[in-house]
Order: sequence, then C-alpha cells, then structure tokens
Amino acid sequence: MTDAPAADLAARLSLEAFEAFDAEFRNLTRRGSRRFEEKDWQGGLRDAAERLDLYEKALDDISARLESCLGSEAESEPLWISAKACFAARIAGRYDIQRAETFFNSVTRKMLRTVGINRNAEFFDLHPRPAFPHPGDAVCRTYAVTSGTASTVKDILDDLSFRTGYEDIGRDAAFLAQEIDLYTWPLVGAGGSYAIDVVKAVFYRNKEAYIVGRIAAGAHVMPLIIPLANGESGIYAETILLRESDASIVFSFAYSYFFVDVERYDALIDFLRSIIPAADLAELYTSLGYNRHGKTVFYRELHRFVHVSKEQFTAAPGLEGAVMIAFTLPNYGFVLKVIKDRPCFLRSLNQTPKTVTMEQVRRRYDFVSHRDRAGRMVDTQEFENLRFRKKRFSGSLLQEFEQAATRNVVIDDEYVILRSVYVQRKVTPLPLYFTHEKDPETLRRVLIDFGYFLKDIAASGVFPGDLFNTWNYGVTHWGRVVLYDYDDVLAMEDVTFREKPLPRNDLDETGPEEDWICVSGEDFFLDEMERYSGIPQPLRGVFKSVHGDLYTLAFWKTLTGQLNRGEIFDVIPYDRSMRFRDVGRSAPGQRQP
Repeated sequence: MTDAPAADLAARLSLEAFEAFDAEFRNLTRRGSRRFEEKDWQGGLRDAAERLDLYEKALDDISARLESCLGSEAESEPLWISAKACFAARIAGRYDIQRAETFFNSVTRKMLRTVGINRNAEFFDLHPRPAFPHPGDAVCRTYAVTSGTASTVKDILDDLSFRTGYEDIGRDAAFLAQEIDLYTWPLVGAGGSYAIDVVKAVFYRNKEAYIVGRIAAGAHVMPLIIPLANGESGIYAETILLRESDASIVFSFAYSYFFVDVERYDALIDFLRSIIPAADLAELYTSLGYNRHGKTVFYRELHRFVHVSKEQFTAAPGLEGAVMIAFTLPNYGFVLKVIKDRPCFLRSLNQTPKTVTMEQVRRRYDFVSHRDRAGRMVDTQEFENLRFRKKRFSGSLLQEFEQAATRNVVIDDEYVILRSVYVQRKVTPLPLYFTHEKDPETLRRVLIDFGYFLKDIAASGVFPGDLFNTWNYGVTHWGRVVLYDYDDVLAMEDVTFREKPLPRNDLDETGPEEDWICVSGEDFFLDEMERYSGIPQPLRGVFKSVHGDLYTLAFWKTLTGQLNRGEIFDVIPYDRSMRFRDVGRSAPGQRQP
C-alpha cells in the first residue's frame, strides 16, 4: 500500500467514525422528548451519562480500527500530515466542517500522542473562520403578533405540542401573554407591532423542557424562554424568562448539557448569541452537548488571548489549595488547575493533612461530570499535553510547579507542558465575596442563595465532604453560589448524617473526643455545622432564618431516603418566586428540596 492510499484510507475511516458518532449522538439526543413525556427521569440521567462518554468511545473504536487496517503506520506522523489534506477534501462544503475537523484532530492526537499543537497534522486557526451560510429559518419559526399576544402564544404552544398534552393551554397562554405585554410595553406601547422567533426544537434538561425564542421589536431584541413541567394533569408553563440575565443563567456553565435535536447546530448557536450576546462561544457549544468541540473553540481562544495579551500565568486569587495548584491570566475569565503530586498541609486553614490520591481526585471530577450539576457545580474540561512557552509563566508559579506538581507539569528550557490540566470558569471565592461586598441586600441574597446551593447539590446526589471550607465555593457574575473544587465530594448515598453523642462520663467530657467517638470518613455530625459553617458569625442569623432546616438531622435523613428510593428533584435555573403555580391554579404538588 502506497502512502497516498494509506492516507486516504485513514481520512475515510476517520470521517466514517465521525459520522457514526454524530448519528448516535443525535439518536441519544432525540430521546429527550420521550423521557420528558413519559417522566422517565432516571432514563434521562442514563442518556446524559451515555452521551457524555460517547465521544471517547468513538475515539477508542476508530483507533483500534486504524491499527487493524494500517498497523504501525497508523502512528506515523507523515501519514497523518497527508491524511489531513485528504480529510479536508472529503469535508469541503459541509456545514459541520469545524466539528468534523475537531474529531479528526482528536484522532491524530490519540494516534500520535501529540504534545502541544501539531499544525502540520491538525486543523488549527488562531482566529475563527467565516461561518458556513445557512438560511435564516433553519432553526426557528417567526410569529407576527397581530391578533393579540395570548393568541400568538397559544399558536407557539400548539406548534410545540407533546403527546402528553397541556394541562390548560389557554390559561398558560394568558399567563405568558401578560408578562410579554408588560416587557414589550416600553418598546412598542399600545398597538405597536413586533415579532416572536421560536426555535423549532424543544430543549430538555433534568425534569424540565424549555421553549427558547426571542422577541424582535425594531432594533430591540430580548430573549423569550418558557420552562415547561410535566405534572399530574399534563404539561404546564412554570414561568417565562424575558431578561438577558435570566437567559444567561439558563445556559450557565454550572448546568448539565441540554438535549435539543437540531441538524443545523451552527444556526442554533447564532440564534443563541442573538439573545445572549455576552455568552462565551465555547460554553454555548458545550451547553448543547458539543463539549469536545467547545474544547476546541476554547483552546483556540486561549492561545489567541495568550498571543495577544502577552500576560503571564500567575497563581489564582484566594488561598493555596491542598490538592491542586490553581493559576490564571490576570484578565482572563478562566482558571486552570493541575493536581499536586501529593496533598499538602495548609497552615492557613489549619487543615488536617489529606490522604486523597491523584487517581481519587480524577475519579471525583469524573463523578461530578456524570451527575446532574444542578446549576451549582462549575463545568470542568480536562485537557492533556498543553504546551506554552516558559516565559508565559511567573517565576513563583514555575517554582510551585517544580516543588509540588512534577507528575503533571514538565518544564524544560523553553516550554511548560501541562500533562493534565482542568479548566473552569473563574468565580469569586465565597470568603473573598463576604469580605469585599458592601451592599447589605446583595449580601442577603447571596447568603440565602448559599442555602439553596447546598440544597440543590444535595438534591442532585452530591455532598461537599469539606462542607465548612467555604474556599471551595464561589459566586458567579450573576450572584449565584457554585462549587468549583471537587477533590472532597462524596455521593450522598455514601454519607451518614449523625448527631454527636453525649459524653458517657467525666473522663469522656474532659478527654479528647477521638478517644470515645468512633467515626468514619463519611460520617457527618450536624451539631458541628453551625459552629464550623465558614459563614462569618454576624451573617449566620440571616442564613439560618431561611435555611434552619439544614441544621437538622430530619432534613438530611429525609433527603437521603428520597435519593435512595431513586427520586429526582426539580432544580430550576430561575428564582422560585417567579413560578406561575400560585397564580390562578393550584400548585402541581412537586416537592422542592
């Protein structure tokens, strides 16, 4: 076999593997509607985990096939340099060309064990290329509001109907219309005209479905998002979201990925950017389940930022981590983290030395990625073999790498190679937020949200083992509390909640507790929660006035029992007070954690 046929075979097999992966991805995605209509919430969680692992499985399959067909030549760099040209010819003119290139890059990196970027064998552009043109109606329908808002909204709901049927479509159309009328009044007044564009496919996540659209009134565009729930009597509208801030939270980096079945995903991305113009492009791809292509977009943007800004990587704000080294660029919106060779004692936090291993840390990050992140756990992308010039790192950070992370960071005279690095959106550590925020009402909102944060992640089956270390928690741009360190997380089913036993005698009362209290690493004493909560003492009253149930054994026992029975809780991406359920109809009876 000559080099040219071998290269073309490698290109053809890679393209076939991409198309097979994409077909299975869409097959899994289509299940979202059936899971919602049948209330098969456990099935939805299984689909989400299966779809998350699908890309890596496809890479394993194609690498085995390439080795079978090409033998040792499958690991030849010249072959992949030639295959790149063959692959480019095969995908020319396709709308999904960039996702196909991402898959090809993944194949070459796996076969060649690439460090850094191999521009000869990979597709890489420092700047985005022009998008493939698509018709304006590729993903949405347009409704002209002429005969009354409620009538138009009913048409939208009818066009996106479900086999289950609506609980009361007329009632919900009226609720939705009155909010639209309120928000459009400043733009069009009485009798003004405007249009509503609605994505043809419904978005599914957790136990809710979302109608996603936009209102266009002249030069003004506002998002329109209708969350739907499936109750005992049918499907009903929970609320309507008409502000960019609300839309941004729905598509936040702290939520698990949507199931939305569209072919022209590129047109959908353009649509979403029209209603959330400040959204990060990589995170939009990721929110739709295209997380591997999101990584490609992120990688390109990171290299462009490093190239243009000339900034140096430095230690991230906050305290040193016992398990990870966190670093960032001063004006960059993301944090990079590498696992230390071994956990260290942190005198600043008076921590007991941790015994967690590097492999355990990896498993815990993987555990979180496969759970519903409930809008409370920051999305984490793992990269391998990133390479940057040594001059891009501060001297103190290089020293820290050399002292504590030699297994994951390789430094030579010219380059720093990050063997394994986790990347997350930058948030403000909660202790820093408490110190710097001066507005009392803003503090109140964050304190109360902190309680809902603890309840939300617990309802998703995740317990932050180091509950009292508030340096593991951060506050987003929109004022939501999230978890960003996962080296201590536990599955809720593995945690035992207890009340501390009383001393049996004078010797117990005066002696060390460890002499008379037997505990395991998964035991948690509720008595300790208020004492060591990490919330500044003067702020604990506000927190406890709303979330006093968190201090009770009954709350945690009840929640654990429900999780053990397989219950899936509603964890919603909007303020609970916005729900229609108390307006004009009885509550659907779905429990909130």
